[in-house]
Amino acid sequence: MTQTLSTRTVCCKLSLDADAVTAIRATAEAFNAAATYCASVAWEEHIINKNKLHHVVYGSTRVNYGLGAQLACCARDKAAEAVRAARAKDHATCPTFKPDSAIRYDARTYRLMSLDRVSLNTLTGRVVGHMVLGAFQRRYLYDTSWKVGGAELVQRDGQFYLHMTQTKASPKPDEPTGFLGVDLGIVNLAADSEGETYSGADVQRVRERRFQHRQRLQTANTRRARWRLRKNARKESRFQRDVNHCISKALVQKARTARKALAVEDLTKIRERVTVRRAQRRARHSWAFRQLRSFLAYKAAQAGVVLVAVDPRNTSRTCAVCGYCEKANRPDRSHFRCLSCGHTAAADTNAAVNIASRAASQTAYCAASPSGEGASTSPPVLAVGI
Repeated sequence: MTQTLSTRTVCCKLSLDADAVTAIRATAEAFNAAATYCASVAWEEHIINKNKLHHVVYGSTRVNYGLGAQLACCARDKAAEAVRAARAKDHATCPTFKPDSAIRYDARTYRLMSLDRVSLNTLTGRVVGHMVLGAFQRRYLYDTSWKVGGAELVQRDGQFYLHMTQTKASPKPDEPTGFLGVDLGIVNLAADSEGETYSGADVQRVRERRFQHRQRLQTANTRRARWRLRKNARKESRFQRDVNHCISKALVQKARTARKALAVEDLTKIRERVTVRRAQRRARHSWAFRQLRSFLAYKAAQAGVVLVAVDPRNTSRTCAVCGYCEKANRPDRSHFRCLSCGHTAAADTNAAVNIASRAASQTAYCAASPSGEGASTSPPVLAVGI
């Protein structure tokens, strides 16, 4: 298995003087106008390759929007990536960018300096800002084992944040001795094949409380209520992110200690494939399974743990002992009772065992057929994050 790169992002709050703020806002407006223009050209000409797009838009971007050479290239790259993503998702409209959207910087357009300062390129030259670093940001930012890459300057609630990417070679994964299956859900956010579950009760309780609070404030619609809504913005998502970080960290550490690979479900487009009752729609659409999956992927890559994605079809209906598959095997959401052999277990644990077994057979099949003959319809083995 080839060695890959791990990528992480360090978010730092910036302290800027009034002149620097004015210059950056003017640069953001021009940069995103240029990116919107590049995206419209790429959309109309059906161009998703950055190099091909460069020859079409570079000159007019420099002349019409006043961007420097490197900022013009960054705007082109941002537009090309957005168009490629929109085409892949079959979007009907061309992507556009708001005037206060992020500015993308590369190694030539921003530079880290001493005393926690950073130099940023703008339309009127370089400006210098001071990074407000906590212990967490300082420890990650100045870790010399990671190579600093590009960055994005983001405006949020009148404040500027610099999101800097870092990369380093991932450790070569050890040959796993088995698989730790992970079943993702809503009542239990995750359940592994060894019987441990990670409840989603706290998340559901917080979501319900936040939802009812938002409804009361929106109904009141006073100046104080609107202020409170702005104050509470993103609190729920930050709580969900913290929970997903804790669960993914625990699962990766468990797999690493046991020298096992992680086996997860490939839930791509599950919201389009599955219908639920009206009362369950809000819970289903606020289910952050994709975020938990991405956290598992990058933490596994950094820890040298192999991650395998498998087709989840019928894993919750199949007996982990005899393999008998029947919808009636699950009398309710929480319990599993095989109608053939009588095996009983927690439903999520039974599904996780099936996921681990499917990953083992899928990996053995891939190893036996390296040329791709008789390729399996199951998703491929994933060694790194998504």
